[in-house]
Amino acid sequence: MSTGAIGHRICCFGDSLVNGVRDGEKGGWPMRLGRRLLEEAKRETTIYNLGIRAETTEGLKARWKFEAQLRMVTEFPNILMFSFGVNDANHVEDRGEETTMRVSPATSAANAAEIIGEASRLAPTLWIGPQAVIDGSKSSQEINERLEGLNQIYLETARGFDVPYLDLFATTLKDDRWQRALRRGDGYHPDKAGYDRVAELIWEWDGWKRAVGLTD
Repeated sequence: MSTGAIGHRICCFGDSLVNGVRDGEKGGWPMRLGRRLLEEAKRETTIYNLGIRAETTEGLKARWKFEAQLRMVTEFPNILMFSFGVNDANHVEDRGEETTMRVSPATSAANAAEIIGEASRLAPTLWIGPQAVIDGSKSSQEINERLEGLNQIYLETARGFDVPYLDLFATTLKDDRWQRALRRGDGYHPDKAGYDRVAELIWEWDGWKRAVGLTD
């Protein structure tokens, strides 16, 4: 393992699946990554969990840069991490139209390109793809179909900006640990075990290892 840079300041942006809703340990996968960096890699890393429940890419686009710049210090290496999409794909509940997305695919794609493009010019950027919701009812199946489409759009966008992208959609749709954790949660948010699983997948990802200096 390379000694790499220490003292990273890592800003994790997204929605409730970043924030850690229904996580018994609190803090979601960002907290788990920070803990492992300290305990296993002996890295004094500052993790900022900047997830907001129910936020779409419209809200994220308006706030992320201001919040990131408040936390970025030139003396320390900075990393920006993003994970979003489930709320864009969710139903417009206040209109009672299950067939209508909260944010259209075209708008979600444009928002993602604006966010990731600007972030990648500001600091090293990592993009964690959206996780599947529970594979169950017609309503959740419809959301997963939308997420599959958004995931492909996001993957191509990441390639265009040369930003590392961790594709989690197919994995979490079929992963027994994730799906069981969703059943113990509310179908959209897992219990503790689900956040453990996502943190494991990120920790094992080469994009993460390279960004924090855990591999040559």
